[in-house]
Amino acid sequence: MSATAEAKDANQPDEPSLVTRVLGRWLRRSQADGWLDLLFVPLVLLALVVWLAATTDGFLTSQNTLNILQQGAILGIVGFGMTLVIMSGEMDLSVGSGVALSSVIAAIVARDTGSVELAIVCAVAMGVIIGLINGLIVTKLEVPSFVATLGTLVIFHGVALMFSNGAIIGQLPDGIGALVSDRFLGISLLIWLTAAVFTVLLLLVTRTTFGVRVLSVGGNREASRLSGFRVDRVRLMCFVVLGVCVGIAGFALTSRVESGQPNSASLLALTSIAAVVIGGTSLTGGRGSVTRTLWGVLLIVVLQNGLNVKGVQIDLQNVVIGGVFIIAASVDFFRRRLQRRLAESRASELVPLPVEL
Repeated sequence: MSATAEAKDANQPDEPSLVTRVLGRWLRRSQADGWLDLLFVPLVLLALVVWLAATTDGFLTSQNTLNILQQGAILGIVGFGMTLVIMSGEMDLSVGSGVALSSVIAAIVARDTGSVELAIVCAVAMGVIIGLINGLIVTKLEVPSFVATLGTLVIFHGVALMFSNGAIIGQLPDGIGALVSDRFLGISLLIWLTAAVFTVLLLLVTRTTFGVRVLSVGGNREASRLSGFRVDRVRLMCFVVLGVCVGIAGFALTSRVESGQPNSASLLALTSIAAVVIGGTSLTGGRGSVTRTLWGVLLIVVLQNGLNVKGVQIDLQNVVIGGVFIIAASVDFFRRRLQRRLAESRASELVPLPVEL
């Protein structure tokens, strides 16, 4: 190699590392969204944790921390998938019944065949079918997703009751509970599974063109169609991705309670939507983040666990959690109102002052 080439290589700056690129992208996004908007939920979560730790014995123990993560696993798995659906401007109210139906299917297959692996496959396949049904009704029949999934909520619940005869399905093989009982590095496989789902969907949203299309479709459907995006396909795929998450959550529920639960997860749709909205995803679509949904999930789960640890009665817990749902529904309104005021304030600062002659 010539001396000139060596000097050129020596003067060429090193390519930034992956951590540097990710950190830089996060900082640029934070400046665009506003630091208050970005840090609001984490700060509220931190304040809640500090208050519970100061007023409750045993809250910050390692065992209770693992319990919080396990309690939030099913909500997190469904919430991460729900983020994509809401980002695309849609809604899915049937996820609770879908999880119950997937749980029943997994339990029946495990009981009749003795194969846990086959039960996993059937649960996920059931979730895919659920996602396809919801997506096709919304895209092909052009039924609003709120109405469509409200109807399938009732249908899936009825099918779950039909398959189980309205009873809990027991007598499952011993390995069905391995997802909760088995541990890797001291952490249950259920928590690792939740982390894996989070990572996959985070990469799907931030690292693929599909994530860009989801945001575009949710932000302006007609402009996306004029840009050449297959809008209906994007919306359908969002429901299918959520369906996969529902199937995984259904098997996770079966593994956790070691039975099929046809009447479980009745409030899962509300809690998952609340977690997504609390995290900062707009209910009107076009804006959202899987990472922020994680913060919303943690806030809800920590609140539920804290109320349990403090011995709050179940009826009062429902009142508090119901209030959180109402606050979650209004968070997006106040967030947009604050951003509009900040934008107007910045615009007024840029207006040049009149020059006196």
